[in-house]
Amino acid sequence: TVGFDPILYNKSEAFTDGKVTLRVESSGTDVWLVAKNGTRSFIELSGLTLGGSRCAYNARSKQLLPPGSVSTFVVPTVGMLGLCFNNEDQLMFINRAFSRISPKAKGKDSLSLLFSVSYDFPGKADLINNHDFQELYLLFLNEDNL
Repeated sequence: TVGFDPILYNKSEAFTDGKVTLRVESSGTDVWLVAKNGTRSFIELSGLTLGGSRCAYNARSKQLLPPGSVSTFVVPTVGMLGLCFNNEDQLMFINRAFSRISPKAKGKDSLSLLFSVSYDFPGKADLINNHDFQELYLLFLNEDNL
């Protein structure tokens, strides 16, 4: 694995609905982790990992999210994530233009990106560790979907 440090980009208030929501989004070639803590307790993210077919990026530190908040973190860019794919997959990065990250594959013009993170409630006596694992897809443009 390759270590990285997520950078807190933005934090805002959110309504408390008792749910924790974690999403990986892209804007151009920038990649973001958007973490919503809809609980009334602090949560601590750990083991944040983004993986390709050859290696993975793993966060070196934990992130503490305040209650009722949405935090946006900068994570490795699409170009950096491309280094964690095997040679055959890297040809997709060279020959095609990147479109977006999606929860659904679109034919042969996509590459699987694995996302996982654990979170717990450090202030609670009954420490419960939760895991979120998602298979996402890097979508690329071709002549048919320009």
